[in-house]
Parts: sequence; structure tokens; C-alpha cells
Amino acid sequence: MAQPPATVQAAIEGIQALLMGEARDLREVPLDMTRLTPFQREVYAMARAIPPGQTRTYGEMAQALGDAGLARAVGQALGHNPFAPVVPCHRVLAAGSRSGGFSARGGVATKLRMLQIEGAQIGGEPGLFDGDGR
Repeated sequence: MAQPPATVQAAIEGIQALLMGEARDLREVPLDMTRLTPFQREVYAMARAIPPGQTRTYGEMAQALGDAGLARAVGQALGHNPFAPVVPCHRVLAAGSRSGGFSARGGVATKLRMLQIEGAQIGGEPGLFDGDGR
């Protein structure tokens, strides 16, 4: 079996590490965004800047884009994300830190599991699911 190119192997290893609970942001993984709209590129760049274990809301991202009315458009862009989890759309939540949607296999349960693996904190709680942050 042929080995993948070094950049692909590094991406595979980074994703595996992330899913095993290592705090990896995967920003080093190169992506070809030439077929995306400028808006999608901007949204995906913002999502990539969210560190593991942290979250933002669609509204916060829209506000950062300069228009709170773009929250739905942010959600739609993330719903069409072809680069998950390298573009970590699972770190973006609905208003009130609700889960919102998730288009990957397993839906919202997968999103919440990924946040749990990362030790995400929602609001003042120590962890998303229980008191120890795991």
C-alpha cells in the first residue's frame, strides 16, 4: 500500500490526535479554498482561529464579520464546510450556547462528542458534560 504524501499524512495524524483529546488546532493543514466564496473563506478562517476546547456562537462570528444579521449565513456556510474537522465547525454554537445543527454523520451527537473530547466549557460550567471537564 502506497504511503500518502507527507502533508496528507500530517493531516491524518493531526485529526487522529484531535479526536484522541490532544489540543490540536490543525491550522498547519493546508486547504484549497479557491472554489469557495470570499464569505465562506472568511467564515472558515474565523472558525479555524477558535482554539480546541473553546466555542463561539454564530452570532458572535456574524458580529465579528460586522453584521449581526449574518448569523444564519454563518451557519449555512459552516453547514457546507467541506473541510471538517480541519475547519472546526463543531466549535460554533447557536445562541445561548445551544448546540445548533451539525451536518456530519451522527449530527449533533457527533458535534457534542467532539466538544466533549476537547474539554469545551460552556458558560460558567467546568465542562460541557460533567464536573471534571471531560
